[in-house]
Amino acid sequence: MKKLFGIIVIGLLLNINGFADVEDVIKEIKKNKDIAQGFKNVREFDKWNEWRVNNSKILDSDKSSRKHVLKVVSKIDNYPVRFGKQSLKFEVRDGDGWGWDAKNDRERVELLICCVNREKITWTSWSLYLPDDYKIIFPAKTMLAQFHNDADNPPAFAFENQSHTSGGGYWIDTDKYITGYNYNRQSKILDSSEMYGKWNDILVKVKWTHEEDGFFKIWTNGKLAFHHKGKTQDKDELIEFHIGVYRSYLSRTSNPDSTQIAYYDEIRHAETCKKLKLKDLGYSCKEIESQR
Repeated sequence: MKKLFGIIVIGLLLNINGFADVEDVIKEIKKNKDIAQGFKNVREFDKWNEWRVNNSKILDSDKSSRKHVLKVVSKIDNYPVRFGKQSLKFEVRDGDGWGWDAKNDRERVELLICCVNREKITWTSWSLYLPDDYKIIFPAKTMLAQFHNDADNPPAFAFENQSHTSGGGYWIDTDKYITGYNYNRQSKILDSSEMYGKWNDILVKVKWTHEEDGFFKIWTNGKLAFHHKGKTQDKDELIEFHIGVYRSYLSRTSNPDSTQIAYYDEIRHAETCKKLKLKDLGYSCKEIESQR
């Protein structure tokens, strides 16, 4: 009996650590504090901590065709982990488009949670790791996190693996409905030389408002890298937080696009910097908040 119990336990652990399907990962992230913290207070209408996959048509597809797209992976299996024992692995291969995406020149695997702007001021952080052999697919576009409204506007703030004119690095793209200009505004927050084969820690503080006293601040690896002042949302808009790999404008490249893999870890959300508990990642909120 003990031997049988041990086999069952090992099987369950294997299922969680790299062999789970998308549905299992969605359930796991809700309770796995090794990877994600603070989202139990994120509410979408009458639901709390309601992570889901975007695009949902992934869940209608053959499981054998999507077994690679999203996994919880472990340090013990030599996967990159920022802190603790586990991280999230996203993988998008050529052809990984479902439903609307497949019809509109897109491929993606993203997790999202709504609505992170229920509080006036919020702090959100995540750690991102791109392998040394990660391939840039510019002039096609890769997005690697976003704060997206739940309606028809484009993402208010998109974290992208390219500028409008070149590939590589990590860029923040602020949409024109936020800036008030007739164009999107882009700023580089990490250079290509800083992106691959290492963890990068991203920290965002936002005052959510349709008024001009709002702000959106980004720290990369503890250093202030971007500061938008002004509107951060439309009036009464709900904002989703997305992580993963989202590829678009794929027809800009003539050949099948390379597989792209991204790891995320220490995904945290809170009303204050202190509640993010960044000390275990080597950061001081006092030092961070003193930067202007």
